[in-house]
Amino acid sequence: MKTRTAACAALLALAATLTACSGGDDAKADPAACKSAMRKQLQDAIDAGASATPGARPSQCDGVDNKTLEKYAGELMADQVGDAVNSALPAATDTAVAGVSPECRDWIKDELLSTGGGIDATEGYKYCGSLPEDQLNQAIEDVTNSLLTATPTP
Repeated sequence: MKTRTAACAALLALAATLTACSGGDDAKADPAACKSAMRKQLQDAIDAGASATPGARPSQCDGVDNKTLEKYAGELMADQVGDAVNSALPAATDTAVAGVSPECRDWIKDELLSTGGGIDATEGYKYCGSLPEDQLNQAIEDVTNSLLTATPTP
């Protein structure tokens, strides 16, 4: 709910920026400064939440055409919405491997690195206990991925 309110306030602030008249003086237009000012205006509106008021076109945007302003507004909103969605999602956790002991992970790693040609699940009971098959398979996949993405040490 808080995210929705902030997004609405931010949209109001950016809408005011887009509907203001352009100065038309292309000589003094600074698109980078304009986008930076719009970013600050958007953040201020988000910080203000429900009490945010529509802003005015930043002076840094004088001379920047409306099509460019619309593009910036879209980019800034996409960034902000993405950040809001990411912050609302639970942190990525390793739920399938939460019950897997370090000894089990080490055994999986040793089995994967050995030249034996596979994993002997029977031997794994000593290290991993009686993990459900799907949890053991997830642990094997996770250890495999960590080996594949590991940075080699010189």
